[in-house]
Amino acid sequence: MNRVQRESGVATSAATPHAGSGDVCVCIDAMGADFAPSAAVRAARLALGRDERLRLQIVGATDALDPELARLPAGVSARIQRIASVEHVAMDSSPAEALRHARASSMAAGLDRVAGGTADALVSAGNTGALMALARYRLGTLPGIERPALMTEFPVVGGSAWVLDLGANIGVDAERLTEFAVLGSAAVGALIGRRPRVGLLNVGREPNKGPDVVREAARRCAATDIDLVGFIEGHDVFGGQADVVVCDGFAGNVLLKSAEGAIAMLLGEIEAAGNRMFAGPGLRGFGKRMRRAYDPAAHNGASLLGISGIVIKSHAHASVEGVAHAIGVAALEVRRDMLPELERQLWADV
Repeated sequence: MNRVQRESGVATSAATPHAGSGDVCVCIDAMGADFAPSAAVRAARLALGRDERLRLQIVGATDALDPELARLPAGVSARIQRIASVEHVAMDSSPAEALRHARASSMAAGLDRVAGGTADALVSAGNTGALMALARYRLGTLPGIERPALMTEFPVVGGSAWVLDLGANIGVDAERLTEFAVLGSAAVGALIGRRPRVGLLNVGREPNKGPDVVREAARRCAATDIDLVGFIEGHDVFGGQADVVVCDGFAGNVLLKSAEGAIAMLLGEIEAAGNRMFAGPGLRGFGKRMRRAYDPAAHNGASLLGISGIVIKSHAHASVEGVAHAIGVAALEVRRDMLPELERQLWADV
């Protein structure tokens, strides 16, 4: 693998147990997000309470993290290692600036933990472009991968769909879309335990519809061994017509943000109706069930696919519950051996 070794001077700990045993260590970059660094500790407590085989490392400023860590029960704090970092990547930093000036940042330190094998995965809510650039530099990419892609889970009729790319690659050619389709198929196959159905997001289902790049991607995808169901439209995504939905980063990001906004509006209306004096307990209970199933926080955490390591991007403004979910996504991907499965399938195509 094209894996870049860690720089000297980064703190290390004992090697993490093998993921196959169920024990997982996830590193959290607590800096650079819209929420306070101390929120990472509260999210860590939630995640640890849900997973007794989980251990965490938290990278960040001591003055922000230590007061929160001191409040934790002894049994919880014993499963958290704090790693001091005085620098972080600003949200307005460019990827080039991150590569030049952020090598001592919390984000870089977290990636070094993964590169050195002292953590199984990294969760960061920091600058997306910087995370992409630093992850490629620190961890390298999987065989044949030109551009990593962001993939996340959408709640849909009958279960879930995974969409990529979500903004890491705004403009791409047909070769890159085909690459995303192969990546997404392998990753989701590892997560759900079966061969997933793959659809290309388009303005229509007919073969002659859409941009040339999407139609060419369909021709290329048909020559691979993925289960291609063809073109799907935006409403098909939520109708459960495909397990994996492939698009460029512009379309994916618009789809994601639009879905989050629509869901937030609907949940708010349902809860407002349930809180009215004449509303019965059934409506209030329905609102709570809907929020548990469809709240974006319940699905926070995008996988950075194509990197030679498990890296999860959290929303910069995620709630404590959302960050805890992203930690759970990282642990799940490690336990499902998603990275070895990606490597196996990609090496087979090299």
